[in-house]
Amino acid sequence: MRRRGLKIVMTESHTGGCEPVAGELTAAGHSVLRCHGGSAVDSEAPCVAWTAGGACPLLAPDVDVVVDVRTGAGRQTAREQGAMCALVAGVPLVVCGPVDTLGAAGTLSRADVVCGPADVEAACHRAFSPVGPTAHRVVARAVSRALAGVTAPADVHVDLTARESVVVADITVAASPTATGFRRVRGAVRTALAPFTPTWPYVPVTLYHRTPGIRHE
Repeated sequence: MRRRGLKIVMTESHTGGCEPVAGELTAAGHSVLRCHGGSAVDSEAPCVAWTAGGACPLLAPDVDVVVDVRTGAGRQTAREQGAMCALVAGVPLVVCGPVDTLGAAGTLSRADVVCGPADVEAACHRAFSPVGPTAHRVVARAVSRALAGVTAPADVHVDLTARESVVVADITVAASPTATGFRRVRGAVRTALAPFTPTWPYVPVTLYHRTPGIRHE
């Protein structure tokens, strides 16, 4: 699929740690926003939204990915709050730098991609992939909401694959949906993929349930 410039929010484990990476991403044609202010006082705040006149950069429209730049292998610091915000907001997360293996159950272990500084641009494109982990999570949540009250509680499995320039979605649920349920699922899947691919209105959606051999298209 064709690559484009991304809108990237940067956070960091230590003051100033993200600047070299932010400079490289900007030079490569990406739009970079920061979780921390530029002044000496504001840069020490855990979040730019806590500063006078500040606002969370994740509130900007069409944010594609959050990059957390880590300059050491220690535990997650307060300055990395943006990484948690990315997961809550459903925005792909890239961790650039070493991750503390003792904190394997923490926020950073849920990153879409972990990379080194030399690979961060490629990592951002992988994380923003319409067939990546965040896209899978977003689609699964959308399908569960679409089927709420229509069929049995949704046990949803999502399989997204890229075939040339089109994403193909295969969805499996526990119970057989009605025709109305299928239309809801198809619309929910396509809408959920809108931030990830310009071809979202044309995504083929096949809905399976766990009765062998039965599917809706």
